[in-house]
Amino acid sequence: MAYSHPLTSIGKQSVGSTSNLFQGYFSHVEFRKGGYDQAATSYDAAANDMYLGVFQEGVLEVSREDSEYLGTLFPRVVELLSPTQVGMKFSGEMAELHKNNLHLMVGGDVESASNFIYPGASCDFSSVFGSLRAIRKRCDGFLMEAVLFKTIGSGPVSIGGSDNVVQSPIEFSALDDANGDFGGDENAPLGWIYAPDPAAGSTNPGAVE
Repeated sequence: MAYSHPLTSIGKQSVGSTSNLFQGYFSHVEFRKGGYDQAATSYDAAANDMYLGVFQEGVLEVSREDSEYLGTLFPRVVELLSPTQVGMKFSGEMAELHKNNLHLMVGGDVESASNFIYPGASCDFSSVFGSLRAIRKRCDGFLMEAVLFKTIGSGPVSIGGSDNVVQSPIEFSALDDANGDFGGDENAPLGWIYAPDPAAGSTNPGAVE
């Protein structure tokens, strides 16, 4: 079978459209104890939405591991490819250290009134899970969002010292919320990412009016 490529010539190579580029950080990160309403697609301000402050170098990571099934003839080729493990994680550097953020960092109750933080006080996280929302703004005003439905602060907590502002790493891993306790469902068990349509001038601008 002959293969014909639609490109007849290749000229200057560059980004399809600068409107598709994002710069800067996830500038707004918030946590809601108890999570969002089931299958929610919009989020109004609420008293229990806790803004986590400046979040430097915030990174959203979607992990995936696949299982391959190889045929029996030689050379053996992949006949089936299916995901065996999928995860969502958000991590970054937290600059504002106060009791609410520190309770969250050690997997505690963000609504605790105590100024004392007790790491490892309980192995039961059932009452402190919540939802995480991270937002970044493009120069044209479009908001890219990511939501983790069921999560809690995890990973090691490190509070250093410096002549400059001290920042401490924190990460959130999404847990399965297919039953909808924190806003998820069977089609969205971990969370979601809201991304823009491709701008005109992209690789396939004819697909977008």
